[in-house]
Amino acid sequence: MNTTKTVRLSLKSGLLVPMALTGLAVAPHAWADSMPAQSMMVLGTQTTTDSFTAQTAGIVTLNVTGFDWASGLSALSFSASSATQLLASWSGTGPGFTSDTATFNVGPGSYFVNIMATANPGGLNMGLYSMRLSFTPTVPLPSSGWLLLTGMFVLAGLARAVRPLELMGTAEA
Repeated sequence: MNTTKTVRLSLKSGLLVPMALTGLAVAPHAWADSMPAQSMMVLGTQTTTDSFTAQTAGIVTLNVTGFDWASGLSALSFSASSATQLLASWSGTGPGFTSDTATFNVGPGSYFVNIMATANPGGLNMGLYSMRLSFTPTVPLPSSGWLLLTGMFVLAGLARAVRPLELMGTAEA
């Protein structure tokens, strides 16, 4: 009499696990990518151009910080662009500027970041800045819906599997 319950529970869990794994495999996965911070020492005036490639649509956050090291920087500016348009730009001069952050949306493709820095002419004529790029992909709404729907089916299946089974029509001789 106890074997019937065990067989039914194992059949239900045997169907539930593959369904849950299939639902999770169908939903696309999202990755947040962060490029390592890059620090540059500036002698006089220098320009740096970096490129990055986005595999999917997402949001890029660009943070540029000038440090008061050695002589410090008298000017710091950056621009982020695609092959056809300017996405973000910033320019700071004088002793009051330290950093700026820009956030912009990108699609799949290649993008460029241009940074120009000028060290204070007095003293060592040297300065230092740091740049950090981070990429966060956007998760399409249909993918989120599939994941939510799969989770609801898994919970419903678990609730049914845990509920005690009633044996109907069992007769003892």
